[in-house]
Order: sequence, then structure tokens, then C-alpha cells
Amino acid sequence: MNKLIQTHFLKFLLVGGLGTITNLTIFFLLVDILNFRHIPVTIGAFIITVMQNYLLNHYWTFADVTKKKSANINGLIKFLFLAIIGLTINIVVLTTIISVFNPQFKVVAQALGIAGGTVFNFIGSKYWIFNERNKKN
Repeated sequence: MNKLIQTHFLKFLLVGGLGTITNLTIFFLLVDILNFRHIPVTIGAFIITVMQNYLLNHYWTFADVTKKKSANINGLIKFLFLAIIGLTINIVVLTTIISVFNPQFKVVAQALGIAGGTVFNFIGSKYWIFNERNKKN
């Protein structure tokens, strides 16, 4: 793996880590503390996290590609599309773990669901959304 890909991946993981903290905090408070249903909360936390991650990835992770370009709706839509696939992976893993193991703290299942889409999301971000050919995103 070349140095630029390693740098992008490490930054992507840091942004994703912050997104995970945001997501899990929202999830824990609303599901484990306030007893809201896990699927609607997962979707809401996902939307908030997608916006946060798109902006951080645009302005920091892939700044060498997006420099002098503002974040825009086209890039956000592409990022959202990619993230929806990640959300699908998240929900499948989350629901499977809750159905099979019924953990006391469902936030553990949510964390594993988030982890399920990380590599897929990085590859899509690096080579589709934030690449040299798409400098406008």
C-alpha cells in the first residue's frame, strides 16, 4: 500500500472513529437509556454521522484531492449513496446479532454493524467520491 493510500486510510479511520463515537453516543442514549426502537434510531444516527463524515473527509482526509473545492451536493449525494450500502450492512449485522445473541447492551451489536461497512466505504470514498477525476467533489 503506498504512503498516500495509507495516509488517507488512517485519516478515514479517524474520521470514522469520530463518526462512530457520534453514532454510538446517540444510539446508547436513545436505545439503551431511553428505550427507543433500535432501527429508527440507527437511521437517525446514520444521517447525522453521514453529514459529519462527508464534511470531515472532504476537508481533511482527502484535502489533497478536494483542495480549493467546496463540499457540494453532488459529492454529498454520492457519499450518501455509498453510506446507504454501509447502513444496509450495519442493519443486517445489528439485527442478526440482536436476534441471535440478544446482548444486554445492544450498542455492542451496533458497533459491530458499523465495523462491517468500514472497508467498503473507504474503497468507495477513495476511488469513486474523492479521486483525481472527481476533483469537484
